[in-house]
Amino acid sequence: MKNVLMIGWELPPFNSGGLGVASYYLALHLSKKVNLIFTLPKNLPIKNCPFKILFADDEIKVLKGYLKYKGIIVNGFLEEVLTYGIRLLQKIKEEKIKVDIIHAHDWLGSVAGAFLKDNLNKPFIVHVHATEIERTGNNPNPLVYHLEKECFTKADLIISVSHLTKKIISEFYEIPSSKIISLPNGIDLEIPPNRTPHFILELKKQGYKIVLFVGRLVLQKGPDYFVKTLKYVSKFIPKVKYVIVGTGDMFPSLIKIAYEDGVLDKIIFAGFLRDEDLWGIYKYSDVLVAPSVFEPFGLVPLEAIKLNVPVIISKTTGLGEYLDNCLKVDFWDVQQISNFIVGVLKYTPLKNELISNSFNELYKFNWENRADKLVEIYSSL
Repeated sequence: MKNVLMIGWELPPFNSGGLGVASYYLALHLSKKVNLIFTLPKNLPIKNCPFKILFADDEIKVLKGYLKYKGIIVNGFLEEVLTYGIRLLQKIKEEKIKVDIIHAHDWLGSVAGAFLKDNLNKPFIVHVHATEIERTGNNPNPLVYHLEKECFTKADLIISVSHLTKKIISEFYEIPSSKIISLPNGIDLEIPPNRTPHFILELKKQGYKIVLFVGRLVLQKGPDYFVKTLKYVSKFIPKVKYVIVGTGDMFPSLIKIAYEDGVLDKIIFAGFLRDEDLWGIYKYSDVLVAPSVFEPFGLVPLEAIKLNVPVIISKTTGLGEYLDNCLKVDFWDVQQISNFIVGVLKYTPLKNELISNSFNELYKFNWENRADKLVEIYSSL
């Protein structure tokens, strides 16, 4: 049985997005098939985790001091990324941990993975959930881009969550496509406990339609295109409320767009929600819209489908390569997104057909199957 060191950056409930969720379920199912140790950069009070976690630091602490990398002085967050591998190697030696495969998630873990490959001389896999090109709309932070390219070049194999991301890695980072395998994420089909916020229940009692956006309020996720549809949709569906779940640096500009369009009273900014509160909002939403400029995969639409919510996604969403029963649109086409929203809200047969057929597709997104594929990949190395 292979000894796999899986280098992560976050796990629920201490996660900021889909990276932590995907990492958790991959590790959960893989831990039944290989000897897996999941690593985190610092100690966090994670309880009842079904797999072993190795913390690079024994105590919760903030690194202090400055580090010079490629002539650039860094500290804080970047210092933590760049010293992650050094701290892990010390732990591995102290605890005499045997490693056969190094499997690192995104650049946050891959920098450490590349360092450990050099020091342990073991096969190194980079699992790409999003590239800097996708996160920034092709306006990357030069240092992050350089680190990613260095890790991709050093990796023995790269796993991308979609063909879309595989193409970006190949074209923008000059990596041979033969070195990249596409493996989409999965979804846990168990219906989670949910607690519906009071404001949602009140809106539904008053006959309002709920149009939902879930995600970070950043350029990559396209929240501005979402807000711009409201002035068109509200002409046909007067009793409509847009609910935006998430936080990010675009929040002020979204307020400005809504104010200038005269629809600020029709939007609820719910902030960052997780677990029961988030699932409760899904449960009572009429449609979810994910107009991402770039989305390597897209767990949010799958979460919505699990709770019987029809979804509208952009054509630049990796999930669209695998999901047929959803409405797909160009992220910039505000008019077409508006038409789709109105169509789902007005025509119940369309809504029901999307819900039924998309739910039946969830079997394709099986975490157990993903784990089996990874075991095959480990064996090939």
